[in-house]
Amino acid sequence: MLDVGQLEQYVEEQMRACRVPGLALAIVQGEEVVYARGFGVTSVEDGGVPVTPQTLFRIGSVTKALTGTAIMRLVEAGALELDRPIREYVPWFTLSDRAAAERVTLRMLLSHTSGLPHDYRLHGRSDPAGLEAYVREVVSRYPLVAPPGKVYSYSDPGLDVAGYVAEVVAAKPFAHLMQEMVFAPLEMRRTTFDPLVAMTYPLAQVHDLLDDGTMCVQHRAHDNTSQYPCGLLFSTALDLANFALLHLHAGRFRDRQILSPASVAQMHAIQALDYTPWNGAYGLTFHVGTYKGVRRVGHDGGESSYGARLVLVPDAPDGGLGVVLLCNRAHAFRVASQRILMRVMDEALDLPAQAPAPQPVEPDKTCWPQYVGSYLGPMCGLATVREEAGQLVLDWCGEATPLRALRRDLYLAGGSAVGFVTEPEGPTQFMLLNSHPCRRIEAPTAFVPDADTLASFVGTYRPSFGASGSSRPGQRGPASQRR
Repeated sequence: MLDVGQLEQYVEEQMRACRVPGLALAIVQGEEVVYARGFGVTSVEDGGVPVTPQTLFRIGSVTKALTGTAIMRLVEAGALELDRPIREYVPWFTLSDRAAAERVTLRMLLSHTSGLPHDYRLHGRSDPAGLEAYVREVVSRYPLVAPPGKVYSYSDPGLDVAGYVAEVVAAKPFAHLMQEMVFAPLEMRRTTFDPLVAMTYPLAQVHDLLDDGTMCVQHRAHDNTSQYPCGLLFSTALDLANFALLHLHAGRFRDRQILSPASVAQMHAIQALDYTPWNGAYGLTFHVGTYKGVRRVGHDGGESSYGARLVLVPDAPDGGLGVVLLCNRAHAFRVASQRILMRVMDEALDLPAQAPAPQPVEPDKTCWPQYVGSYLGPMCGLATVREEAGQLVLDWCGEATPLRALRRDLYLAGGSAVGFVTEPEGPTQFMLLNSHPCRRIEAPTAFVPDADTLASFVGTYRPSFGASGSSRPGQRGPASQRR
């Protein structure tokens, strides 16, 4: 049973400890929103007002789940097919690998298996034509991290391409499509992509923590229509609670069937493994996994310093459980927000206090010759797997860590997950390190770095919050700037 008083005290404690100005929380059980409250303020500067469940926040990559819902409605209408090459909808679509462009499907884009890399741009064009221009001029030049359909690789550009395909078949701007297909049917009355609309409502401002320990508002708003399908949506805890109701009840919202049960089931089903413990995987625009033996689906989002979490437990008693959490300073709050969600789930579902740790198994050593080698990835750099004294070892970031098997193709290296995408024969070509794909390479053995070049890299670096880029899937993480 959820103790609301103790939960609110816990939320406020976590906000104080992590210096979070404002937060909104909503909990759905069965057919109803059973709890919704705002905490803190929209801004620590002049004009700040108390946060309520109706306060707008940017929700980052949680947007992807709403985009996927609109696309599945188009699939049900017969306007799109998940497994048809998108070239059949956009004949001019191309990639840096032209042959690969002919094989990319909507299913690949929605499950992050298209081979497109991760990238995200806060600032760009504000007109509706920005999405098409991005697909034509930018996506077409990205180097692929893997062949289409080969491996999970979290990709904002992939969702943007999917959104553009939906825009083409619907013959209307993406933002208008989303209003018609998702926001209006689900009575998400304040949800919008338009900053000029958002500013007419109470809007949580994004904050930075300065070196002297004070907080300030970021006084440069951002907009980029090319990124609308993957992020940049404004929404409220109560609006997202309505979205949670749809996915908790097999596509039904109140007394209307908005999406078929089959489509919802497909969105929540495993489409791609991300090689993490707890059965981590990705569906169609939803993360899929288990928590203390309970199946859960959802998505996290981070944009600039906004943070958002959506967690759904469709199989919970009495019609399921949904939790929405939004905040306006997320960088120090990511772990704390996860703790809040875990507390809600533990109490609402009467789960045990401790989750069983992943248990190592006896490794299949016959696979090791396939795994041994060097791998390079854009998010991880160079990592090498070698066998030493009857043990697999990961060399990464200057540390050598023994690998412990969780299953035949998944290992733990300390706190990092290492997954091997096995081949029918021959060496493994792709390794996932903390869900980031790395491709096998022949590491140079005779290279000697230039001493002067190395000396030029020496220095202290700090995060530059608000920059485009990401430190992990689903998050708009900081780039680094030299001090």
